[in-house]
Amino acid sequence: MQRLFKSVLPLAIAIGSVSFPMQTRAADLPGRGNVRSVPMMASNWAGFYAGAHLGYGFGRSRTADISGFLGGIQAGYNVQSGQMVYGIEGDLGYGNVNYRAFAETFRQKWIGSGRARIGYAFDRFLPFVTGGIAFTNGTMKAGGAKESNAHVGYVIGIGGEMMLTDRVSASLQLLHYRFAAQTYNVLPAARNANIVTNELRVGLNYRF
Repeated sequence: MQRLFKSVLPLAIAIGSVSFPMQTRAADLPGRGNVRSVPMMASNWAGFYAGAHLGYGFGRSRTADISGFLGGIQAGYNVQSGQMVYGIEGDLGYGNVNYRAFAETFRQKWIGSGRARIGYAFDRFLPFVTGGIAFTNGTMKAGGAKESNAHVGYVIGIGGEMMLTDRVSASLQLLHYRFAAQTYNVLPAARNANIVTNELRVGLNYRF
């Protein structure tokens, strides 16, 4: 998992730091010609959108590595002021982020969040940072017993979104979740389990 994280981290940093050059144009004035730089006009990111995503989650629960695929849906709303874009987004995913030990198994089934987003639009490309509250559902099996618990925590992340058409956009995000511990009453003894999950996610959105 550490190797995977090291491989995606440079990609995530690149998303957060990408910038495009400012556009220039020539303007003819009476008696002279000059070329002057003008700010790039941003595409319209404002309004409601919804879509779906696929991702790969990896992290730790207790002392074990967890990993697995997940997918889900998201919806949000943006407000744009110049090239600054402010928004909120909610998502819900279902997956199989888990570990399997000799006498114990653990699985993250549901994972969701409510997040704020702040980005800067470079025409059709929108890099952003995001963060908010998150929740997940965990199920542990051991000693013939099974128990499920809800965990609450927070999520932070970075990402980038590109308009493919005036209505459809594609996104790439790296999200880091931390969830508070819960007690699982399984045999032969109760276990406390917290969850730390990283998710590399790709998605498509439709703008209404």
